Amino acid sequence: MNVSSTLPTPPMLPGLPLLGNAIDFRRDALGVFRKGYERFGPVFGIQLARQPAVVLVGPELMRFFFEQTDTLLSMGEVYSFLEPILGDRVLFTAERRDYDEQRRIMQPAFHGKKLRSYVTEMAAEVDAWLDTLGPAGTFDLCEVSQQLTMNVVARAILGEPFRRRLGPELSRLFTDLAGGLEFVLPTNLPLPRFIRRDRALKRLREILGAVVRERRANPDAHDDFLQALLAASYLDAPSIPDDKVVTFILGLIFGGRENTSGHFEWALVMLLQHRDALARAVAEVDGVLGPADRPDYDLCRRMPWLEACVKEAERLRPVTHTLLRLAAQEFTVGDYRVPKGWLVVAGIALSQRLPALFRDAERYDPERFGPERNEDQPYHIVGFGGAQHRCWAMAFVNNEIKVILSMLLRRYEVELVDPAAPAKVNDIGVLRPAPPCLVRYRRRASVSA
Repeated sequence: MNVSSTLPTPPMLPGLPLLGNAIDFRRDALGVFRKGYERFGPVFGIQLARQPAVVLVGPELMRFFFEQTDTLLSMGEVYSFLEPILGDRVLFTAERRDYDEQRRIMQPAFHGKKLRSYVTEMAAEVDAWLDTLGPAGTFDLCEVSQQLTMNVVARAILGEPFRRRLGPELSRLFTDLAGGLEFVLPTNLPLPRFIRRDRALKRLREILGAVVRERRANPDAHDDFLQALLAASYLDAPSIPDDKVVTFILGLIFGGRENTSGHFEWALVMLLQHRDALARAVAEVDGVLGPADRPDYDLCRRMPWLEACVKEAERLRPVTHTLLRLAAQEFTVGDYRVPKGWLVVAGIALSQRLPALFRDAERYDPERFGPERNEDQPYHIVGFGGAQHRCWAMAFVNNEIKVILSMLLRRYEVELVDPAAPAKVNDIGVLRPAPPCLVRYRRRASVSA
């Protein structure tokens, strides 16, 4: 691509000596984005220690970010910090040919008839959780959501027999695995959390490897996504190697535990902080579900207000508030030249709050997604990615959140113990409420014990 050498590089946001904007970026990416945008507009630079980066804000630049991934922009090198978590260079870190193969294999699992069957399994898992709550009490939303979303994805995608294996040991192992996420420090340092991460990964791969070998030996005993994965071809081979299958399973469960749980947490927190929206959601759920009903795929589609509430939480509190790429070659964006080797940062957290795109953008207002306003235009909300890098499981995640919310609201009156906004945890690009986030519940009078 021809780039004029006379063009300047993006103007840099002032920062600290040596560290640049790294500390502020890790603590409050949205604040950094605001400062840069207000001073320079939708394209500006930041310094993350020794690494220069360009930040892009706004729907057209989000389109550019996603459409140019794998051409001008590289994804694999930036997300190499996930390799110690998964134990393989796949999923986020895959090369283009490998990624295309994964997409071919994975996409059918999250569309059409499969989605319908998953909702049934989701509802059964949520029902089992609700049965443990009793007539009244409190629970820590952060703790519950990570366990519940991990169980849901395991049951829906990998089958009830596999779900039964997710006992206390696997929950602890995934906790230790998540604790080893790091993108600043070298990941091979002899730190206690890295040691726990490596031990957890070894044990998880042993457990999952045994499941895969058992399934290989009994190919006719199951009819689920895992069995379809084992039967799929991969690149030039007639089947996917067992170690790759284990990595795919790890990625699915890890993603369900870390990202889906964050989406659910914010959706419930923001509903409970806005009582009018909550009352409307409860009325909608009551009009669709009976006291003992489990939602199915079609019933989920009859709850547009609940879906709008989920989307508004995603807009204001995107769990993935920042995405990164590496400039694979020099290119121009706006009036600036971005050198090869710079980081390219999608400022999602700010893009989804721009007043030009959303009326009263800082306000929680699910009405914006109704047909009268329809503010959900292409690349206005990109927490699940875009173009060829749109998340395969987006519909699965949204259905899962609606199933959990609808069943919880149908059976219980719920409120935050502390109605103030919970502190936010920003960890490796993931934004979620800080634990403990206590929810008080009481069984509704219309629901029998």
